[in-house]
Amino acid sequence: MVEYKPATCAYCAAATWCEIRSDGTPQCRACKIERFFERVLYPPLGYKLQTWQRKILRALYGAVDPLTGLRQYRRSYVSVAKQNGKSFLLGGLPLYHLLMEDEPQSEAYGVASARDQASIVYKAAALLVEGNPQLRKRLKVLESTKRIIRRDGGGLYTVLSADGDVQDGKRPSLLLFDELHRFTRKKAETVRTVLLKGMISRSPVVNGIQQGEPLMIQTTTSGDEHESPLWFSEYEYAQHVLDGSIEDGSYYAAIYQADPKRIESDPEYWKSREARVAANPSHEDNGGFLADSAIEAEMKEAIARPEKYAGYVRLNLNVPCVATGTPVIQMPLWCQGGGGVDLREWATYEVKSLIAQWGLTGRSCFAGIDLAWTTDMAALALLFPPLAESEPWKVLLFFWLPSERILDVERRTRAPLTSWVRAGFLETTPGAEIDMNRILDRVRWASSMFDVREVTFDRWGGIKAAANLLLIPEGFVCVEIPQTIGGLTAATKHFIGLYMNRNLAHGNNPILNWHASCLALVTDGGDNCKPAKPARDTASKRIDGIAATITAMARAVYAEEHTFTFTGLRSVG
Repeated sequence: MVEYKPATCAYCAAATWCEIRSDGTPQCRACKIERFFERVLYPPLGYKLQTWQRKILRALYGAVDPLTGLRQYRRSYVSVAKQNGKSFLLGGLPLYHLLMEDEPQSEAYGVASARDQASIVYKAAALLVEGNPQLRKRLKVLESTKRIIRRDGGGLYTVLSADGDVQDGKRPSLLLFDELHRFTRKKAETVRTVLLKGMISRSPVVNGIQQGEPLMIQTTTSGDEHESPLWFSEYEYAQHVLDGSIEDGSYYAAIYQADPKRIESDPEYWKSREARVAANPSHEDNGGFLADSAIEAEMKEAIARPEKYAGYVRLNLNVPCVATGTPVIQMPLWCQGGGGVDLREWATYEVKSLIAQWGLTGRSCFAGIDLAWTTDMAALALLFPPLAESEPWKVLLFFWLPSERILDVERRTRAPLTSWVRAGFLETTPGAEIDMNRILDRVRWASSMFDVREVTFDRWGGIKAAANLLLIPEGFVCVEIPQTIGGLTAATKHFIGLYMNRNLAHGNNPILNWHASCLALVTDGGDNCKPAKPARDTASKRIDGIAATITAMARAVYAEEHTFTFTGLRSVG
């Protein structure tokens, strides 16, 4: 294996882990791959790295653990509009891994939805080899089997189809998933799972001996949530990583797209050069090779032929089909509503400490329960209206999942549920269904701490019978909130207004942050709206905490409009 040691790179002056070249020059890992592309791979064919390609290569290969020098990233998601030079970027990567990574028996695989699609990246790699005398000396192209092998037998690159059969035993050092949005069949998920499991044997260190640094790179343009749940799950996860609602230091994400919110709100934006530049990093305005006139011609065709609109927005502006729903929360703005607290920095969720910091003991609140499925996540929101105009609204959140469902929901949503359980942000109940008594016990606890004015819930959420049997006889005021546009419009608008004006203190509860980043709205075609409930059996998004908060707000807003006062305090003893 190549030995890297802390040094100062002679090419970029970065103080990082470097290899010492044969001439004694220190070279960091970012410069190593950049120089391979620019000095060895591309010159014979007259290609050059685009700015965005250079950025991605340097990040993926140059970001390292400062203590070990091992690469930081293990998985990545790169999304650009079509015709931006993605294939030749991918085509060079298996060649770099075969020749420069110096891994024992390197195995690189290019995977696409069908074999002909997978061949596109293979052909780019083969062209790079055939056009380069230096590479031909060390690599051999086997056209009949779509393979490129090292002549000394030290590694191979081949293509696989996601709709074919992949046998166990493969140990990928590099996995390239191209056009992920075309992975529409259930079998594609199986193929992906088998290959990812094979990467485990390439773990960086085994018994103190470095084995390799496996890397998965996924590239795509935008797709459709319902046609490709696999793509949509990865797209959402990448967005969460980018906006900070999910922290994953081993995952690299880069999404080049026009502004999805402006696509929906501004009928002229999708036609603009600004939108084209944002989605196409190889655009001439970005110093690239892609002429604006070429994209503009497709835009004009979409104007003339309305049936082309959706395809243009998805493929040329890299914005998912509108049917998938566009998130309405701007996460940087949302995260400013912590109320002087950032729970993401807390090792554990100390509820009593948060209550003390916010001065909530004895205060009036409205409880909102979201329990759409007893086999999935449930949420309780305790919403505290302000006592003065200068004070924000405050909300305490509690979440539950059945213990037997944790791993399945975690796999589907890609959210770090296990970590949240350990930190106390997520509670588990035994079995495969949520024990509603746990939620009711938390409501009773809330009643001992605060003045719980009303307990609100969806009439179809399964909590109604429990409320009638247990809560109402105990003196709780229980209110059913219709989960309709008419029943939720006022509360939804009030919620959005509070968030936008930073008047909703939520403490940056990590689960609520995740739910906020998933929120989309359903409208009646006019100004009325409500939260869009994701299809839990297929979608990776969740909004339970937001739904519980808005359900509670429906009664709090009603009380506010009817001059209900929130000064009543209950003694706690």
